[in-house]
This record gives sequence, structure tokens and C-alpha cells, in this order.
Amino acid sequence: MTIIYKILSLLINIAGIFLTICLVLSLPMLVSSPLNMLSGFMLICIILYTWFSNKFQRQVLQKQQVVHKSLHDWIRVNGIVSLIYSVVIIAGMLVFLQQPQTLLDQMKTMGVIIPVKSIQLMLAILLTFGIVLLVHIIWTFQLVKKNIAFFKS
Repeated sequence: MTIIYKILSLLINIAGIFLTICLVLSLPMLVSSPLNMLSGFMLICIILYTWFSNKFQRQVLQKQQVVHKSLHDWIRVNGIVSLIYSVVIIAGMLVFLQQPQTLLDQMKTMGVIIPVKSIQLMLAILLTFGIVLLVHIIWTFQLVKKNIAFFKS
């Protein structure tokens, strides 16, 4: 395990904590419509992925301990949903970064006026998060495959 993977894991864990706080604070909104429930489901999957990948890193990669096979399943299932989310976020942020006026116009119709620089910064942060998440998931999948002997029933 390299220092780069540890840094990516730290960033993912910080984002997971932030997403957990956002999820708890927005629970009433998330249950208001099916589209919001889908967003909530994806947030929960990202949070669970961060939790279980952190557990995998601590127990298998650092301590070389044998863990239950269910950890492999949790990482895999939540990682796949998080992978889909990261691809969607990357694609969306690339489009909005090229044409931020579209997002600004949509926000104006909702009565929110935000400077272009602030929108671009927010989009860049989300793009960075999507890329970090994507790289971390792919790397974790490879590490899980490489260390499959540590997963026992």
C-alpha cells in the first residue's frame, strides 16, 4: 500500500464524514420524492463504501488480519454504486465547467444568485471528489482481489 492510496483514503474518509452530516441534515427532504430517495440511496452507498474500505485498509492491508467474506461483499456492492455515482458526477461537472452559464441560469430561476467564480470553484471541487472517488474505488477493487485470501467465511 502506497502513500498515495493512504492520502486518497483520507480524502474519501473526510468526504464520507461530510456526506454523513449532509445526509442526516437533509433526511426530511430525501424522503419527499423518489428522485430524492435515489440521491439519498447513492449517498448512503458512498458513506458505506468509505466505511468498509477504511475497515479493509485497517484490518487487511495494515494488520494483515483475516476478515469475514461479508466485508468483501459490502465493498463490492457499495463500490459499484459509488463508481456509477463518480462517473455521473465527473461527466456532469465537466459539462457544467465548460458551460457554467447553464447552471447559473438554472439557479437564477430558483432565486439564487451566485458569482461565476464561486460556481466554478464548487464544480472543480465536485469534479476532484468524483475523480478521487473513482481512482480509490478501482484501486480498492484491485487490492481486494490481490488480498482475497484474507476473506474467510
